[in-house]
Amino acid sequence: MFKPRVTTGLVVCLSLLACARAPLADPKRAPVAPAPSATASAHDAALALHRAAIVIDTHNDVTQRLIMQDADLSRRLPDGQTDLPRMREGGLDAEFLSVFVVPDIYPKEQAYQQALAQFDAIDRLVAANPGSTVLARTTTDVRTAVAAGKTAFLIGVEGGHALGDAADAELLRRLEQFYARGARYMTLTWSNSNRLGGSSGDEGKTQGLTPFGREVVLKMNDLGMLVDISHVSDASFFDAVRVSKRPVLASHSSARALSDHPRNMTDDMLRAVHDNGGAVCVNFGPQFLDASWAKAEREAEARAAPEFKAILSQGGSDPKAVQASMWKLYNGLGASLLRVPASLVIDHIEHVARVAGIDHVCIGSDYDGIAVAPAGLDDVSKLPFVTEELLRRGFSPSDVRKVLGENVLRVLAASEH
Repeated sequence: MFKPRVTTGLVVCLSLLACARAPLADPKRAPVAPAPSATASAHDAALALHRAAIVIDTHNDVTQRLIMQDADLSRRLPDGQTDLPRMREGGLDAEFLSVFVVPDIYPKEQAYQQALAQFDAIDRLVAANPGSTVLARTTTDVRTAVAAGKTAFLIGVEGGHALGDAADAELLRRLEQFYARGARYMTLTWSNSNRLGGSSGDEGKTQGLTPFGREVVLKMNDLGMLVDISHVSDASFFDAVRVSKRPVLASHSSARALSDHPRNMTDDMLRAVHDNGGAVCVNFGPQFLDASWAKAEREAEARAAPEFKAILSQGGSDPKAVQASMWKLYNGLGASLLRVPASLVIDHIEHVARVAGIDHVCIGSDYDGIAVAPAGLDDVSKLPFVTEELLRRGFSPSDVRKVLGENVLRVLAASEH
């Protein structure tokens, strides 16, 4: 789903993809081709493990399709990356649906109203599929849903600006409302800095949490809502880890040592997450996996800015149409471009596991928030690749289970009362 970035007042594409050729997988990682029988055996063992494990994705933007198009996720959506049939094919047991509001399209108090509309859309999704889905609020809810063969949807709010622009006391009341409606994490900022603190995506990148931001973190602790530190500035990250009394979550961030992007976690951040007891969920977006894509993205943003500005200028009375047009242009640009290999996702998982520890890494795909996924992880149906490749690289079955979902359940349980 198109997610524009705020840059000097202009909405531009967050992750336009590179025109340069995608990097190849590291040849040093290429295994010697085993005998066909061995290959089939390894594949079958990996698939069996994947089906037996609880698989959780901590960030998915398909909620935007519910809002813009009233999409029916019970049917296969060939132009997207997420739907219920492919979730079942991919063994995806639990999905955090993102409540995300484009701040330049829905400014200030409009952001709060749009956030509520997205909560409503998620409620309708679950109500329309009572035999196959549930809205989960606890780790027990997730495990019960999996045991019953149902998909568990959880909710994450992406960006504190979704609380709106009222008095501090009212924003805290709205935070309570979001929690009551099912939100189990909130990203403190999106690509725009807000009243809670600085973002990694704009001029606030050197700013830490504000006094109100610290108050919000403690309120989230009290509620049992995870503090999500994806998107925040480096200073805000370290402030949040110091202030939070409970484990934090990076719902969709990768490793900066492998791709120097401000959205990604430095090794110092990874070690801080370890010390805090939290987890970092690796993002599948190409710009977060490979530095050459990040560089090309910045160049592509500059080239595409006039087109996105023209769309934005047309739709003051119909913000839904504006967002839909931007999404269409964004996906059209990405569709013809080469992609990074899925092996890069595993590289980032390995790095986070090496630096933060195996108990602190998870999956946060950002599906339907990225125009083009890595080749081999094209959509949610391809998630068994993660299990097979982790096993091939020497991860134990118990460690693979942690990466797939048990680490997320541990962090979520640590915030429950």
